Amino acid sequence: MTEAGPSYPDPATRTLLTICAVAAVMMVTLDSTIAIIALPRIQSSLAASQEQIAWVLTSYLLAGAIATPLSGWLADRFGRNRTIAMSILGFTLSSIGCGVSANLEMLVLFRFIQGISGASLMPLTQVLLLDINPPERQGPAIALFGIGSLFGPMIGPTLGGWLTEYVSWRWIFFINIPVGLLGFLGFTLFATERRPPHIRPFDLKGFVAVALTLTSLQLMLDRGQMLDWFSSTEICIEAAVAALFGYLAVVHMLTARDPFIKPAIFRDRNFLLGSVMMALVSTLLNSLVPIMMTMMQQLMGYPVMLAGMLSLPRAAGNMATILIAGRAVAMVGARPLMLAGMLLLIASLIMLSNMSLETGQGPLAVVAFLQGCGSGLLFLPLTLVVFSTLPQHFRNEASTVFAMTRNIGAGAGISVILAMMIRDQSAIQSRLVEWVRPDNPIVAWRLPDFDAMNHESVGGMMSMIMREVAMVAYVDSYRLLLTLAVIITPLCLLMRSAGKAAEPLPLIPIE
Repeated sequence: MTEAGPSYPDPATRTLLTICAVAAVMMVTLDSTIAIIALPRIQSSLAASQEQIAWVLTSYLLAGAIATPLSGWLADRFGRNRTIAMSILGFTLSSIGCGVSANLEMLVLFRFIQGISGASLMPLTQVLLLDINPPERQGPAIALFGIGSLFGPMIGPTLGGWLTEYVSWRWIFFINIPVGLLGFLGFTLFATERRPPHIRPFDLKGFVAVALTLTSLQLMLDRGQMLDWFSSTEICIEAAVAALFGYLAVVHMLTARDPFIKPAIFRDRNFLLGSVMMALVSTLLNSLVPIMMTMMQQLMGYPVMLAGMLSLPRAAGNMATILIAGRAVAMVGARPLMLAGMLLLIASLIMLSNMSLETGQGPLAVVAFLQGCGSGLLFLPLTLVVFSTLPQHFRNEASTVFAMTRNIGAGAGISVILAMMIRDQSAIQSRLVEWVRPDNPIVAWRLPDFDAMNHESVGGMMSMIMREVAMVAYVDSYRLLLTLAVIITPLCLLMRSAGKAAEPLPLIPIE
Protein backbone atom coordinates (compact mmCIF):
# COMPACT_ATOMS: atom_id res chain seq x y z
CA MET A 1 0.00 0.00 0.00
CA THR A 2 1.30 3.46 -0.83
CA GLU A 3 1.02 6.60 1.25
CA ALA A 4 -0.86 8.47 -1.44
CA GLY A 5 -3.62 5.88 -1.65
CA PRO A 6 -5.51 4.91 -4.79
CA SER A 7 -5.53 7.12 -7.89
CA TYR A 8 -8.47 7.41 -10.26
CA PRO A 9 -8.98 8.52 -13.89
CA ASP A 10 -10.43 11.96 -14.59
CA PRO A 11 -14.28 12.19 -14.65
CA ALA A 12 -14.55 12.32 -18.45
CA THR A 13 -12.46 9.16 -18.88
CA ARG A 14 -14.40 7.43 -16.09
CA THR A 15 -17.69 8.23 -17.80
CA LEU A 16 -16.51 6.99 -21.17
CA LEU A 17 -15.08 3.75 -19.78
CA THR A 18 -18.27 3.18 -17.78
CA ILE A 19 -20.41 3.57 -20.93
CA CYS A 20 -18.18 1.18 -22.88
CA ALA A 21 -18.12 -1.36 -20.04
CA VAL A 22 -21.90 -1.32 -19.57
CA ALA A 23 -22.45 -1.62 -23.34
CA ALA A 24 -20.13 -4.63 -23.50
CA VAL A 25 -21.84 -6.32 -20.56
CA MET A 26 -25.29 -5.73 -22.05
CA MET A 27 -24.11 -7.20 -25.35
CA VAL A 28 -22.84 -10.41 -23.74
CA THR A 29 -25.77 -10.94 -21.38
CA LEU A 30 -28.27 -10.19 -24.14
CA ASP A 31 -26.82 -13.04 -26.20
CA SER A 32 -27.43 -15.48 -23.35
CA THR A 33 -31.22 -15.22 -23.82
CA ILE A 34 -31.91 -13.64 -27.20
CA ALA A 35 -31.06 -16.84 -29.10
CA ILE A 36 -33.46 -19.01 -27.06
CA ILE A 37 -36.64 -17.59 -28.57
CA ALA A 38 -35.21 -17.86 -32.12
CA LEU A 39 -34.18 -21.54 -31.88
CA PRO A 40 -37.25 -22.94 -33.70
CA ARG A 41 -36.69 -20.52 -36.61
CA ILE A 42 -32.94 -21.32 -36.71
CA GLN A 43 -33.72 -25.05 -36.62
CA SER A 44 -36.02 -24.73 -39.58
CA SER A 45 -33.63 -22.49 -41.54
CA LEU A 46 -30.61 -24.77 -41.07
CA ALA A 47 -32.53 -28.08 -41.29
CA ALA A 48 -31.34 -29.28 -37.89
CA SER A 49 -32.82 -31.84 -35.51
CA GLN A 50 -33.93 -31.04 -31.95
CA GLU A 51 -30.74 -32.48 -30.45
CA GLN A 52 -28.50 -30.74 -32.99
CA ILE A 53 -30.04 -27.31 -32.49
CA ALA A 54 -29.49 -27.60 -28.72
CA TRP A 55 -25.75 -27.26 -29.40
CA VAL A 56 -26.32 -23.62 -30.37
CA LEU A 57 -26.90 -22.98 -26.65
CA THR A 58 -24.66 -25.74 -25.29
CA SER A 59 -21.57 -24.61 -27.22
CA TYR A 60 -21.94 -21.05 -25.87
CA LEU A 61 -22.34 -22.22 -22.27
CA LEU A 62 -19.56 -24.78 -22.60
CA ALA A 63 -17.08 -22.22 -23.94
CA GLY A 64 -17.95 -19.88 -21.09
CA ALA A 65 -17.35 -22.64 -18.54
CA ILE A 66 -13.89 -23.29 -20.00
CA ALA A 67 -12.78 -19.68 -20.43
CA THR A 68 -14.20 -17.98 -17.32
CA PRO A 69 -11.53 -19.37 -14.95
CA LEU A 70 -8.84 -17.81 -17.18
CA SER A 71 -10.17 -14.26 -16.78
CA GLY A 72 -8.24 -13.31 -13.66
CA TRP A 73 -4.90 -14.66 -14.91
CA LEU A 74 -5.30 -13.03 -18.34
CA ALA A 75 -5.99 -9.68 -16.66
CA ASP A 76 -2.87 -10.03 -14.52
CA ARG A 77 -0.71 -11.23 -17.41
CA PHE A 78 -1.76 -8.90 -20.24
CA GLY A 79 -3.56 -6.13 -18.37
CA ARG A 80 -7.22 -5.85 -17.54
CA ASN A 81 -8.14 -3.18 -20.10
CA ARG A 82 -6.29 -4.91 -22.92
CA THR A 83 -8.01 -8.20 -22.08
CA ILE A 84 -11.41 -6.50 -22.07
CA ALA A 85 -10.74 -4.81 -25.44
CA MET A 86 -9.64 -8.04 -27.12
CA SER A 87 -12.61 -9.91 -25.64
CA ILE A 88 -15.02 -7.33 -27.09
CA LEU A 89 -13.33 -7.57 -30.49
CA GLY A 90 -13.47 -11.38 -30.48
CA PHE A 91 -17.13 -11.36 -29.44
CA THR A 92 -18.06 -8.87 -32.16
CA LEU A 93 -16.25 -10.76 -34.94
CA SER A 94 -17.72 -14.10 -33.86
CA SER A 95 -21.19 -12.48 -33.80
CA ILE A 96 -20.71 -11.59 -37.46
CA GLY A 97 -19.70 -15.22 -38.07
CA CYS A 98 -22.89 -16.44 -36.36
CA GLY A 99 -25.02 -14.12 -38.47
CA VAL A 100 -23.57 -15.27 -41.80
CA SER A 101 -23.46 -18.99 -40.90
CA ALA A 102 -24.59 -21.17 -43.80
CA ASN A 103 -24.98 -24.38 -41.78
CA LEU A 104 -25.32 -25.61 -38.23
CA GLU A 105 -21.65 -26.61 -37.85
CA MET A 106 -20.52 -23.09 -38.71
CA LEU A 107 -23.04 -21.54 -36.31
CA VAL A 108 -21.99 -23.82 -33.43
CA LEU A 109 -18.31 -23.03 -34.05
CA PHE A 110 -18.84 -19.27 -33.94
CA ARG A 111 -21.12 -19.60 -30.89
CA PHE A 112 -18.25 -21.44 -29.18
CA ILE A 113 -15.87 -18.59 -30.06
CA GLN A 114 -18.49 -16.14 -28.79
CA GLY A 115 -18.59 -17.94 -25.45
CA ILE A 116 -14.80 -17.95 -25.10
CA SER A 117 -14.51 -14.26 -26.06
CA GLY A 118 -17.31 -13.08 -23.79
CA ALA A 119 -16.34 -15.09 -20.71
CA SER A 120 -13.94 -12.43 -19.40
CA LEU A 121 -16.21 -9.44 -19.90
CA MET A 122 -18.61 -9.87 -16.98
CA PRO A 123 -16.05 -10.39 -14.18
CA LEU A 124 -13.43 -7.93 -15.47
CA THR A 125 -15.74 -5.02 -16.28
CA GLN A 126 -17.37 -5.39 -12.86
CA VAL A 127 -14.09 -5.04 -10.98
CA LEU A 128 -12.91 -2.35 -13.42
CA LEU A 129 -15.83 -0.12 -12.39
CA LEU A 130 -14.94 -0.62 -8.74
CA ASP A 131 -11.32 0.34 -9.35
CA ILE A 132 -11.80 3.43 -11.53
CA ASN A 133 -14.35 5.01 -9.16
CA PRO A 134 -13.76 6.43 -5.68
CA PRO A 135 -15.81 4.81 -2.87
CA GLU A 136 -18.57 7.44 -2.99
CA ARG A 137 -19.21 6.73 -6.70
CA GLN A 138 -18.95 2.95 -6.62
CA GLY A 139 -22.66 2.51 -5.87
CA PRO A 140 -23.89 4.38 -8.99
CA ALA A 141 -21.19 2.73 -11.12
CA ILE A 142 -22.21 -0.78 -10.08
CA ALA A 143 -25.84 0.27 -10.54
CA LEU A 144 -25.10 0.94 -14.20
CA PHE A 145 -23.25 -2.37 -14.44
CA GLY A 146 -26.28 -4.07 -12.93
CA ILE A 147 -28.57 -2.46 -15.50
CA GLY A 148 -26.39 -3.89 -18.25
CA SER A 149 -26.09 -7.37 -16.78
CA LEU A 150 -29.75 -7.73 -15.82
CA PHE A 151 -31.47 -5.63 -18.49
CA GLY A 152 -29.80 -7.63 -21.29
CA PRO A 153 -31.29 -11.03 -20.36
CA MET A 154 -34.65 -9.48 -19.52
CA ILE A 155 -35.05 -7.61 -22.81
CA GLY A 156 -33.60 -10.54 -24.79
CA PRO A 157 -36.86 -12.48 -25.33
CA THR A 158 -38.75 -9.34 -26.42
CA LEU A 159 -36.03 -8.10 -28.79
CA GLY A 160 -35.31 -11.60 -30.08
CA GLY A 161 -38.98 -12.23 -30.76
CA TRP A 162 -39.36 -8.97 -32.67
CA LEU A 163 -36.22 -9.49 -34.79
CA THR A 164 -37.10 -13.11 -35.53
CA GLU A 165 -40.68 -12.28 -36.45
CA TYR A 166 -40.19 -9.13 -38.53
CA VAL A 167 -36.55 -9.11 -39.73
CA SER A 168 -34.48 -12.31 -39.57
CA TRP A 169 -32.98 -14.54 -36.90
CA ARG A 170 -29.54 -13.54 -38.20
CA TRP A 171 -30.04 -10.03 -36.84
CA ILE A 172 -30.04 -11.29 -33.26
CA PHE A 173 -26.27 -11.55 -33.84
CA PHE A 174 -25.75 -8.57 -36.16
CA ILE A 175 -27.08 -6.12 -33.55
CA ASN A 176 -23.87 -6.75 -31.58
CA ILE A 177 -21.73 -5.03 -34.23
CA PRO A 178 -22.26 -1.33 -33.32
CA VAL A 179 -22.12 -2.05 -29.59
CA GLY A 180 -18.94 -4.11 -29.97
CA LEU A 181 -17.22 -1.43 -32.07
CA LEU A 182 -18.09 1.23 -29.48
CA GLY A 183 -16.66 -0.83 -26.64
CA PHE A 184 -13.50 -1.85 -28.50
CA LEU A 185 -12.67 1.70 -29.63
CA GLY A 186 -13.38 3.11 -26.18
CA PHE A 187 -11.05 0.73 -24.36
CA THR A 188 -8.39 0.91 -27.08
CA LEU A 189 -8.23 4.71 -27.27
CA PHE A 190 -8.94 5.90 -23.75
CA ALA A 191 -8.07 3.16 -21.23
CA THR A 192 -4.58 3.36 -19.73
CA GLU A 193 -2.80 0.26 -18.54
CA ARG A 194 -0.07 -0.24 -15.98
CA ARG A 195 1.29 -3.72 -15.64
CA PRO A 196 1.54 -5.17 -12.12
CA PRO A 197 5.11 -5.39 -10.77
CA HIS A 198 4.88 -9.17 -10.34
CA ILE A 199 3.08 -11.51 -12.76
CA ARG A 200 2.30 -14.85 -11.18
CA PRO A 201 3.13 -17.96 -13.21
CA PHE A 202 0.32 -19.78 -14.94
CA ASP A 203 -0.86 -22.77 -12.91
CA LEU A 204 -1.59 -25.21 -15.73
CA LYS A 205 -2.55 -28.11 -13.45
CA GLY A 206 -4.99 -25.99 -11.50
CA PHE A 207 -6.55 -24.55 -14.66
CA VAL A 208 -6.97 -27.98 -16.28
CA ALA A 209 -8.62 -29.36 -13.14
CA VAL A 210 -11.03 -26.42 -12.83
CA ALA A 211 -11.81 -26.32 -16.59
CA LEU A 212 -12.52 -30.06 -16.79
CA THR A 213 -14.71 -29.87 -13.69
CA LEU A 214 -16.80 -27.00 -15.05
CA THR A 215 -16.95 -28.43 -18.58
CA SER A 216 -18.14 -31.85 -17.41
CA LEU A 217 -20.63 -30.28 -15.01
CA GLN A 218 -22.01 -27.97 -17.72
CA LEU A 219 -22.38 -30.84 -20.20
CA MET A 220 -24.09 -33.01 -17.59
CA LEU A 221 -26.56 -30.27 -16.64
CA ASP A 222 -27.27 -29.23 -20.22
CA ARG A 223 -27.71 -32.70 -21.72
CA GLY A 224 -29.02 -34.58 -18.70
CA GLN A 225 -32.71 -34.13 -19.36
CA MET A 226 -32.31 -34.97 -23.05
CA LEU A 227 -30.50 -38.25 -22.23
CA ASP A 228 -32.63 -39.20 -19.16
CA TRP A 229 -29.90 -38.36 -16.68
CA PHE A 230 -28.09 -41.25 -15.00
CA SER A 231 -29.66 -43.91 -17.17
CA SER A 232 -27.27 -42.57 -19.84
CA THR A 233 -23.64 -43.70 -19.95
CA GLU A 234 -22.57 -40.26 -21.17
CA ILE A 235 -24.12 -38.50 -18.16
CA CYS A 236 -22.54 -40.99 -15.74
CA ILE A 237 -19.11 -40.40 -17.29
CA GLU A 238 -19.53 -36.62 -17.15
CA ALA A 239 -20.63 -36.78 -13.50
CA ALA A 240 -17.64 -38.97 -12.61
CA VAL A 241 -15.21 -36.65 -14.41
CA ALA A 242 -16.72 -33.59 -12.69
CA ALA A 243 -16.45 -35.23 -9.25
CA LEU A 244 -12.89 -36.49 -9.80
CA PHE A 245 -11.42 -33.27 -11.18
CA GLY A 246 -13.43 -31.18 -8.71
CA TYR A 247 -11.74 -33.09 -5.90
CA LEU A 248 -8.33 -32.70 -7.55
CA ALA A 249 -8.93 -28.96 -8.04
CA VAL A 250 -9.71 -28.46 -4.33
CA VAL A 251 -6.70 -30.52 -3.21
CA HIS A 252 -4.41 -28.66 -5.60
CA MET A 253 -5.76 -25.29 -4.47
CA LEU A 254 -5.04 -26.12 -0.82
CA THR A 255 -1.58 -27.63 -1.33
CA ALA A 256 0.08 -25.84 -4.28
CA ARG A 257 2.48 -22.95 -3.66
CA ASP A 258 0.87 -20.57 -6.17
CA PRO A 259 -2.49 -22.13 -7.12
CA PHE A 260 -4.76 -21.05 -9.95
CA ILE A 261 -7.40 -20.00 -7.39
CA LYS A 262 -5.99 -18.78 -4.09
CA PRO A 263 -7.81 -20.11 -1.01
CA ALA A 264 -7.12 -16.80 0.76
CA ILE A 265 -10.06 -15.15 -0.99
CA PHE A 266 -12.46 -17.55 0.74
CA ARG A 267 -11.30 -16.44 4.19
CA ASP A 268 -13.29 -13.26 3.74
CA ARG A 269 -16.75 -13.93 5.14
CA ASN A 270 -18.51 -11.48 2.82
CA PHE A 271 -16.96 -13.03 -0.27
CA LEU A 272 -17.70 -16.61 0.81
CA LEU A 273 -21.32 -15.97 1.80
CA GLY A 274 -21.86 -13.65 -1.14
CA SER A 275 -20.62 -16.25 -3.63
CA VAL A 276 -22.95 -18.87 -2.14
CA MET A 277 -25.83 -16.42 -2.25
CA MET A 278 -25.06 -15.44 -5.87
CA ALA A 279 -25.09 -19.11 -6.91
CA LEU A 280 -28.48 -19.65 -5.25
CA VAL A 281 -29.98 -16.40 -6.57
CA SER A 282 -28.78 -17.29 -10.08
CA THR A 283 -30.43 -20.69 -9.70
CA LEU A 284 -33.65 -18.91 -8.76
CA LEU A 285 -33.72 -16.14 -11.37
CA ASN A 286 -32.26 -18.01 -14.33
CA SER A 287 -34.77 -20.84 -13.99
CA LEU A 288 -37.75 -18.60 -13.24
CA VAL A 289 -37.69 -16.47 -16.40
CA PRO A 290 -37.43 -19.35 -18.95
CA ILE A 291 -40.23 -21.42 -17.40
CA MET A 292 -42.49 -18.36 -17.28
CA MET A 293 -41.80 -17.70 -20.97
CA THR A 294 -42.50 -21.36 -21.79
CA MET A 295 -45.71 -21.33 -19.75
CA MET A 296 -47.02 -18.24 -21.54
CA GLN A 297 -46.22 -19.50 -25.04
CA GLN A 298 -46.83 -23.25 -24.88
CA LEU A 299 -49.53 -23.53 -22.22
CA MET A 300 -51.45 -20.26 -22.40
CA GLY A 301 -51.03 -19.88 -26.16
CA TYR A 302 -49.57 -16.36 -26.15
CA PRO A 303 -47.75 -15.40 -29.37
CA VAL A 304 -44.03 -14.64 -29.20
CA MET A 305 -44.47 -10.87 -29.26
CA LEU A 306 -47.11 -10.86 -26.50
CA ALA A 307 -44.96 -13.07 -24.27
CA GLY A 308 -42.05 -10.73 -24.89
CA MET A 309 -44.15 -7.65 -24.08
CA LEU A 310 -45.25 -9.19 -20.79
CA SER A 311 -41.55 -9.40 -19.89
CA LEU A 312 -41.03 -5.64 -20.31
CA PRO A 313 -42.33 -4.76 -16.79
CA ARG A 314 -39.49 -6.92 -15.45
CA ALA A 315 -36.94 -4.76 -17.25
CA ALA A 316 -38.70 -1.54 -16.18
CA GLY A 317 -38.77 -2.57 -12.51
CA ASN A 318 -35.16 -3.63 -12.69
CA MET A 319 -33.95 -0.32 -14.14
CA ALA A 320 -35.96 1.75 -11.66
CA THR A 321 -34.87 -0.04 -8.51
CA ILE A 322 -31.23 -0.54 -9.44
CA LEU A 323 -30.81 3.21 -9.94
CA ILE A 324 -32.48 3.81 -6.58
CA ALA A 325 -30.28 1.19 -4.95
CA GLY A 326 -27.15 2.86 -6.35
CA ARG A 327 -27.88 5.93 -4.23
CA ALA A 328 -29.64 4.29 -1.29
CA VAL A 329 -26.87 1.79 -0.51
CA ALA A 330 -24.68 4.55 0.92
CA MET A 331 -27.49 5.76 3.19
CA VAL A 332 -29.16 2.60 4.49
CA GLY A 333 -26.49 -0.05 3.86
CA ALA A 334 -26.49 -3.18 1.74
CA ARG A 335 -28.33 -5.64 3.97
CA PRO A 336 -31.72 -3.84 4.16
CA LEU A 337 -31.77 -3.46 0.36
CA MET A 338 -30.89 -7.14 -0.19
CA LEU A 339 -33.59 -8.17 2.27
CA ALA A 340 -36.16 -5.97 0.50
CA GLY A 341 -35.17 -7.46 -2.84
CA MET A 342 -35.62 -11.02 -1.59
CA LEU A 343 -39.02 -10.15 -0.09
CA LEU A 344 -40.20 -8.80 -3.46
CA LEU A 345 -39.04 -11.98 -5.18
CA ILE A 346 -40.88 -14.03 -2.56
CA ALA A 347 -44.05 -11.97 -3.17
CA SER A 348 -43.84 -12.65 -6.93
CA LEU A 349 -43.38 -16.38 -6.31
CA ILE A 350 -46.38 -16.46 -3.96
CA MET A 351 -48.49 -14.97 -6.77
CA LEU A 352 -47.14 -17.52 -9.26
CA SER A 353 -47.83 -20.35 -6.83
CA ASN A 354 -51.53 -19.47 -6.87
CA MET A 355 -52.00 -19.11 -10.63
CA SER A 356 -54.28 -21.19 -12.81
CA LEU A 357 -55.18 -21.55 -16.48
CA GLU A 358 -57.70 -18.73 -16.05
CA THR A 359 -55.04 -16.23 -14.91
CA GLY A 360 -54.98 -13.17 -17.16
CA GLN A 361 -52.18 -11.02 -18.53
CA GLY A 362 -52.41 -8.41 -15.76
CA PRO A 363 -51.17 -10.64 -12.91
CA LEU A 364 -48.33 -11.93 -15.11
CA ALA A 365 -47.20 -8.35 -15.78
CA VAL A 366 -47.33 -7.58 -12.04
CA VAL A 367 -45.27 -10.69 -11.29
CA ALA A 368 -42.67 -9.66 -13.86
CA PHE A 369 -42.50 -6.14 -12.38
CA LEU A 370 -41.99 -7.49 -8.85
CA GLN A 371 -39.22 -9.77 -10.08
CA GLY A 372 -37.48 -6.86 -11.81
CA CYS A 373 -37.71 -4.71 -8.68
CA GLY A 374 -36.47 -7.54 -6.47
CA SER A 375 -33.46 -8.38 -8.63
CA GLY A 376 -32.60 -4.67 -8.95
CA LEU A 377 -32.55 -4.17 -5.18
CA LEU A 378 -30.60 -7.39 -4.64
CA PHE A 379 -27.87 -7.38 -7.27
CA LEU A 380 -26.02 -4.11 -6.62
CA PRO A 381 -25.76 -4.32 -2.79
CA LEU A 382 -24.67 -7.96 -3.05
CA THR A 383 -21.88 -7.06 -5.48
CA LEU A 384 -20.66 -4.17 -3.33
CA VAL A 385 -20.72 -6.17 -0.11
CA VAL A 386 -18.85 -9.11 -1.68
CA PHE A 387 -15.91 -6.93 -2.76
CA SER A 388 -16.01 -4.42 0.11
CA THR A 389 -13.46 -6.18 2.33
CA LEU A 390 -11.25 -7.89 -0.25
CA PRO A 391 -7.75 -6.49 -0.91
CA GLN A 392 -7.57 -4.93 -4.33
CA HIS A 393 -4.88 -7.28 -5.63
CA PHE A 394 -7.37 -10.17 -5.19
CA ARG A 395 -10.15 -8.48 -7.17
CA ASN A 396 -9.38 -9.89 -10.63
CA GLU A 397 -9.26 -13.43 -9.27
CA ALA A 398 -12.24 -12.95 -6.95
CA SER A 399 -14.38 -11.53 -9.76
CA THR A 400 -13.62 -14.65 -11.80
CA VAL A 401 -14.70 -16.96 -8.97
CA PHE A 402 -17.81 -14.83 -8.39
CA ALA A 403 -18.74 -15.14 -12.09
CA MET A 404 -18.12 -18.90 -11.97
CA THR A 405 -20.53 -19.35 -9.07
CA ARG A 406 -23.11 -17.30 -10.95
CA ASN A 407 -22.74 -19.45 -14.09
CA ILE A 408 -22.87 -22.73 -12.15
CA GLY A 409 -26.01 -21.63 -10.32
CA ALA A 410 -27.68 -20.54 -13.56
CA GLY A 411 -26.91 -23.80 -15.36
CA ALA A 412 -27.94 -25.96 -12.43
CA GLY A 413 -31.18 -24.06 -11.90
CA ILE A 414 -32.49 -24.44 -15.44
CA SER A 415 -31.53 -28.12 -15.70
CA VAL A 416 -32.85 -29.20 -12.31
CA ILE A 417 -36.14 -27.31 -12.59
CA LEU A 418 -36.88 -28.63 -16.08
CA ALA A 419 -36.04 -32.19 -15.02
CA MET A 420 -38.32 -31.96 -11.98
CA MET A 421 -41.12 -30.45 -14.07
CA ILE A 422 -41.05 -33.30 -16.58
CA ARG A 423 -41.04 -35.97 -13.87
CA ASP A 424 -43.76 -34.12 -11.99
CA GLN A 425 -45.92 -33.99 -15.13
CA SER A 426 -45.62 -37.76 -15.60
CA ALA A 427 -46.67 -38.44 -12.01
CA ILE A 428 -49.61 -35.99 -12.12
CA GLN A 429 -50.80 -37.32 -15.46
CA SER A 430 -50.83 -40.88 -14.12
CA ARG A 431 -52.96 -39.84 -11.15
CA LEU A 432 -55.46 -37.84 -13.21
CA VAL A 433 -55.91 -40.34 -16.06
CA GLU A 434 -56.48 -43.09 -13.52
CA TRP A 435 -59.79 -41.49 -12.51
CA VAL A 436 -61.11 -40.78 -16.01
CA ARG A 437 -63.20 -43.87 -16.73
CA PRO A 438 -66.87 -44.43 -17.58
CA ASP A 439 -67.76 -46.04 -14.24
CA ASN A 440 -66.57 -43.01 -12.24
CA PRO A 441 -69.75 -41.15 -11.09
CA ILE A 442 -67.84 -37.85 -10.82
CA VAL A 443 -66.97 -38.02 -14.54
CA ALA A 444 -70.59 -38.77 -15.41
CA TRP A 445 -71.75 -35.87 -13.22
CA ARG A 446 -69.25 -33.19 -14.38
CA LEU A 447 -68.94 -34.33 -18.01
CA PRO A 448 -72.28 -35.83 -19.06
CA ASP A 449 -71.38 -35.60 -22.77
CA PHE A 450 -68.15 -37.58 -22.41
CA ASP A 451 -68.18 -40.75 -24.54
CA ALA A 452 -65.31 -43.14 -23.90
CA MET A 453 -65.98 -44.89 -27.22
CA ASN A 454 -65.71 -41.69 -29.27
CA HIS A 455 -62.19 -40.77 -30.42
CA GLU A 456 -62.92 -37.05 -30.62
CA SER A 457 -64.39 -37.04 -27.11
CA VAL A 458 -61.40 -38.93 -25.69
CA GLY A 459 -58.99 -36.66 -27.56
CA GLY A 460 -60.65 -33.53 -26.16
CA MET A 461 -60.57 -35.01 -22.67
CA MET A 462 -56.84 -35.85 -22.96
CA SER A 463 -56.07 -32.35 -24.25
CA MET A 464 -57.85 -30.82 -21.26
CA ILE A 465 -56.07 -33.18 -18.87
CA MET A 466 -52.65 -32.40 -20.34
CA ARG A 467 -53.22 -28.65 -19.92
CA GLU A 468 -54.21 -29.16 -16.28
CA VAL A 469 -51.22 -31.45 -15.73
CA ALA A 470 -48.83 -28.85 -17.18
CA MET A 471 -50.34 -26.08 -15.05
CA VAL A 472 -49.99 -28.10 -11.85
CA ALA A 473 -46.37 -28.90 -12.75
CA TYR A 474 -45.62 -25.20 -13.30
CA VAL A 475 -47.23 -24.30 -9.96
CA ASP A 476 -45.21 -27.01 -8.20
CA SER A 477 -42.03 -25.57 -9.74
CA TYR A 478 -42.92 -22.07 -8.54
CA ARG A 479 -43.51 -23.41 -5.04
CA LEU A 480 -40.11 -25.13 -5.11
CA LEU A 481 -38.47 -21.85 -6.14
CA LEU A 482 -40.44 -20.08 -3.39
CA THR A 483 -38.93 -22.48 -0.85
CA LEU A 484 -35.46 -21.75 -2.22
CA ALA A 485 -36.08 -17.99 -1.95
CA VAL A 486 -37.12 -18.35 1.69
CA ILE A 487 -33.92 -20.33 2.39
CA ILE A 488 -31.74 -17.68 0.70
CA THR A 489 -33.23 -14.71 2.58
CA PRO A 490 -31.44 -15.19 5.97
CA LEU A 491 -28.06 -15.05 4.21
CA CYS A 492 -28.65 -11.33 3.68
CA LEU A 493 -28.37 -10.78 7.43
CA LEU A 494 -25.18 -12.81 7.90
CA MET A 495 -22.94 -10.56 5.81
CA ARG A 496 -21.13 -7.57 7.25
CA SER A 497 -21.79 -4.12 5.85
CA ALA A 498 -18.74 -2.43 4.38
CA GLY A 499 -18.56 0.15 7.11
CA LYS A 500 -18.73 -2.42 9.93
CA ALA A 501 -16.36 -5.05 8.69
CA ALA A 502 -13.92 -6.20 11.27
CA GLU A 503 -10.41 -5.05 10.35
CA PRO A 504 -11.06 -4.28 6.70
CA LEU A 505 -8.25 -5.37 4.44
CA PRO A 506 -6.17 -2.56 2.89
CA LEU A 507 -6.48 -1.48 -0.71
CA ILE A 508 -3.53 -1.02 -3.04
CA PRO A 509 -3.33 1.41 -5.98
CA ILE A 510 -5.05 0.30 -9.15
CA GLU A 511 -3.02 -1.11 -11.99
